[in-house]
Amino acid sequence: MLLGLISPAHAQTSSEVITAAEGISLTIDFGNETITDYVDLNGTNVLEVTSSVLDVEIQWFGPLAYIKGIEGLIGEGEYGWQYWVNGEFASIAVNLYSLEDGDTVLWRYSSPDPVTQADPTFIPGVIITAASGFGFIAIVYIQSTRRIR
Repeated sequence: MLLGLISPAHAQTSSEVITAAEGISLTIDFGNETITDYVDLNGTNVLEVTSSVLDVEIQWFGPLAYIKGIEGLIGEGEYGWQYWVNGEFASIAVNLYSLEDGDTVLWRYSSPDPVTQADPTFIPGVIITAASGFGFIAIVYIQSTRRIR
């Protein structure tokens, strides 16, 4: 589903009027060294700003929006779109992240890279376990050959 929002100037929830943030910068990193920048955008939330300049495919989970595709690049498998606001990873639905004047939004197409840290005890642990196992097998073998005679 492609979405284009009408009038990003104001949004109204209940009796509260929300004024659009101004001077928003938007950067799209397609994950293949293609980066597109947009400046001086206006909008109340990340979804509104992003969809004002790009074709987006949105997946709704009840009232929560997730952008699953930007400009035809759809997340598949463990690859997908993630966004940051002012350098901080955002873990909230795109339609709920309210923007302020001058915010910077970065969208990045990537896979989640788990932080792998080498365990310094892994190799010594394997060696000790293997040596213990071989030692146990040797003791059992020696004991069983003595009983057979």
